[in-house]
Amino acid sequence: MPRLTLPQVSRTLKPARASFTFRQLAVASCNGSNRSSRSGNMPFPAAVIPRYAPFICQSCRSLASEAPRHKKDILFSITPDRAEVSRLLTLVEGRNNWAGMRAERTDLLDKVQSDTLWQDDADKAIVYQKRLSQLEDALNEYDSYLAKHDEITDLLELAQEEQDPALCDDITADLHSLREQLEKFSLRLMMSEEADRNGCFLELRAGAGGAEACDWVSILARMYERWGVSQSHDVKVVDDVKGEVAGLKSATLQINGEYAYGWCKHEAGVHRFVRMSPFDANNKRHTSFVSVQVYPAFESNGASDARSIEIPPGDIKIDVMRAQGAGGQHVNTTESAVRIVHLPTGIMVTCQSQRSQHQNRAVALQMLQAKLYERELRAKMQAKADQRAELADNAWGSQIRSYVLHPYKMIKDVRTGYERGDVDKVLDGDLNAFMEAALLHFGRKSMG
Repeated sequence: MPRLTLPQVSRTLKPARASFTFRQLAVASCNGSNRSSRSGNMPFPAAVIPRYAPFICQSCRSLASEAPRHKKDILFSITPDRAEVSRLLTLVEGRNNWAGMRAERTDLLDKVQSDTLWQDDADKAIVYQKRLSQLEDALNEYDSYLAKHDEITDLLELAQEEQDPALCDDITADLHSLREQLEKFSLRLMMSEEADRNGCFLELRAGAGGAEACDWVSILARMYERWGVSQSHDVKVVDDVKGEVAGLKSATLQINGEYAYGWCKHEAGVHRFVRMSPFDANNKRHTSFVSVQVYPAFESNGASDARSIEIPPGDIKIDVMRAQGAGGQHVNTTESAVRIVHLPTGIMVTCQSQRSQHQNRAVALQMLQAKLYERELRAKMQAKADQRAELADNAWGSQIRSYVLHPYKMIKDVRTGYERGDVDKVLDGDLNAFMEAALLHFGRKSMG
């Protein structure tokens, strides 16, 4: 009588019982051969055992005994990513009131579909439409991650049952991809303040360190500019003041892009720089400092927050002057640069990057509105004053991050403890890891 291999027996039995495993067939073979009373406990009809057990060869029985170990190895390779995805889904679920957001979306859908809303109040309709778009984007993304997780769970059960290593590899890749997407999504959910989705202005000013500090301003400005470009944001230098020896005494960057302020807001503080100074004839090590301030921009799209920042003409003083630095004959021979002082608060802004006085005035007003907006937000959030407080002294002992190029190379954020040794890559704009660490740090701090 010819003997069948275990896969052949499995295919023979498949029409009757598709879920047979190697171990079940091996036990069936043993029970069938020995006529054991245990055959009644098998998860398939006992009549099958005496019919097929004699045809299962001894080598297949050995293979069946090894099947549980193979299954355990597959589970072991998937477990870390699977556990992390579950943790991230739980974290994301707790970040927002998703049920409340669904109810709000339904309510807004009814409102924007009204025939009279756009005729009665177009500004309110724009606000509703913008909020509805934000809700739909967030809910659709959240639902897609839940659906992907359910799909992976079903595939994992199939891979366990079929003992298919190739399918297991595909599931591992899908889990890794889902994990990365959830990590980014959870970080964006931490940017829940009203201005986090907006663009921003970064203002850099040289502190202690002389010419070295001015050069440090230009290095930082380049770093943030490259970061913004890497994130597909629009970056402009709206104002800068040249240093007496080298670099810049100050610089102001405008970064336009979604969540630009949310990512950059924790960059505010004093940045310390240590290196062998090229401006020292004795080639000694120097330490310099630059303060960074971050202000949220707001979009003039009819949103109520934007309209609330009103600047009466009598509250500002506008001066015009000739622009400094390179820019061509027109820029340097006409009074195109604009300086605006907000009299009630003393806030001063300057813009000289545009070719005409009219353009510089428009940008300067945006900068002033951004500073007033940040001032208003800070007043609303006194409970989080540690994040919004005035900057410390621009000198020793007050830095938030240290950039050391000598005697060793290391960049370390003193608030989060995160550090990296590839300083050139960071100074070329690779800042996401530092920004993510700050978001997680202050997110835990606000929740705790």
